[in-house]
Amino acid sequence: MKNNNHISQEEFEKFERFILGHMADQERIAFEKEIASDKILSQKLEDMKVILEGVEEAAFRNNLDKIHQELELDTSKPTEIKKPDFIKENIHLFPWKPISIAASLLLTIGFFVWLFLLKPDPNEKLFLAYFQADPGLVTAMSSASNYEFDRAMVDYKSANYQEAITRWEKLIQDKPENDTLQFFLGASHLALKKADPAIFYFDAVATNENSNFQKDAIWYLGLAYVLEGKEDRAVEVLLQSQDPQAIELLKELTEK
Repeated sequence: MKNNNHISQEEFEKFERFILGHMADQERIAFEKEIASDKILSQKLEDMKVILEGVEEAAFRNNLDKIHQELELDTSKPTEIKKPDFIKENIHLFPWKPISIAASLLLTIGFFVWLFLLKPDPNEKLFLAYFQADPGLVTAMSSASNYEFDRAMVDYKSANYQEAITRWEKLIQDKPENDTLQFFLGASHLALKKADPAIFYFDAVATNENSNFQKDAIWYLGLAYVLEGKEDRAVEVLLQSQDPQAIELLKELTEK
C-alpha cells in the first residue's frame, strides 16, 4: 500500500526551498539531519531534483531552438523567386515548430506535476475512507480565563483548523502537559492532513492513562500513521484501539 514516490505539498515546498538555497541555516541543518536518517525522504528529495532538472532541460532546449531559429533567419539569403502571398500567410499563421516545442514543455511539466502532486496517494485515500474529524467540545464563551481556548474551539468546529492551531499553540506553551490541548492540536493537524505533528500530539495523549481522550487519541494516532504510510506502526496502534472501525481498517492493512 505504500507509495514512497508520493510527494505532499508540504514536502514539495520544503524540497524547493532546500534545493534553491532559500532555507535559513537552522532549518537547513535540521533538514539535512532528517534526510540523513530517513531513506524514504532522501529518495523523495532525489526525485524532486530529477523533476527540476527535467524542467530546466526542457526550458533550455526550448530556448536553444529559438536561438537556432533566429540564427537561421539572420543568415538565410533572400530568394529571387517570390512565393505567393497565401503561402507566406500560412507560414506566419501556423508556426508549428514553436507550438510543438511549447506543447512538449507543458506536457513534460504537467506529467511530473500529476505524478508527484496530483496522483492519488493510496495511503491518503485509505485515511480519508475512515477519517472523521472529532466533533469538538461545547463552548460557553463566558469565562475570561477560558476565552482563548473557547475561541479556538469555535474555529476548530468551523473547520478553521489553522486558526485554532495558532491559538492553542500559544496556550500549550504555558501548559505543555495539558491533554485537552494536546488532543485538539493533534485533531487540528490531522484534519489538515499533517501527519507528523498529529502523531506528536496524539502519541502523548494515547500513552496517558489518566486522559479522558486516550481512547480517541489511539484511534486517531493509528489513522495518522496510515496517512504517513507507516503501516507497521498503524497496525500496532490500531490493535489497541476500541473504535468499531479499527477491526475493518486492520483487515485492509494486513491483507495488502
